Amino acid sequence: MDNNDCRWPVPIGTTESGEGRVFDYVTASNILVAGATKQGKSTAIRIIVDALKSCPGASGMQFRFIDTSKPHWDADETIGELCRELERRETLQNVGVDISGFPLIVTVIDEYSDLMEFGSRDSRRSVKDSVLHLAKEGSGVGIRLILSSRHPAKEVKALLDYFPTRLVLRVSDPKDSKLLLKSEAAFWELNVSGEMFLYDKGVISHCCLSGVTH
Repeated sequence: MDNNDCRWPVPIGTTESGEGRVFDYVTASNILVAGATKQGKSTAIRIIVDALKSCPGASGMQFRFIDTSKPHWDADETIGELCRELERRETLQNVGVDISGFPLIVTVIDEYSDLMEFGSRDSRRSVKDSVLHLAKEGSGVGIRLILSSRHPAKEVKALLDYFPTRLVLRVSDPKDSKLLLKSEAAFWELNVSGEMFLYDKGVISHCCLSGVTH
């Protein structure tokens, strides 16, 4: 996609021939970034966030960053606040209030795997249910997710229908690639950090993250 065709362009990478690879965040909805450890997931998220912050007309966009290195209750609190805001916006919308002028809230969870590995079982279940609720209902009221995972087949299978845009770096299990791309290419064909497949609403393209050199 050309930059001129995008309202909120995200120049995520380049092809082998040097052609820029861009997707439009306006139509991207929720974004999943998948890959094994040290394959470039945090770099991909940084590129997306930096691009969004510089988009014309996106000055009112708000960001929520969920730090998975902090205690689990911190994530619980932030995700709970987002769910309450989602329900508030839905209630207003249902009684005829125009919420189109409300700020777009972009929530970044960099390593969902960590949220699913720590904390009590009840806490993990609560977070999982809340993230599913946000993924399913949030886009309709201006709340979106950017989520990364190193174990997508294990952790995000139930969420996948709500993530039409996926950045798939090299994964550690062919099952992960099969789930995300309907092929094992992200296991067998990606050789270096930053190399990835962009899955954008069913269209798959191969590229390398912007700024990553080998």
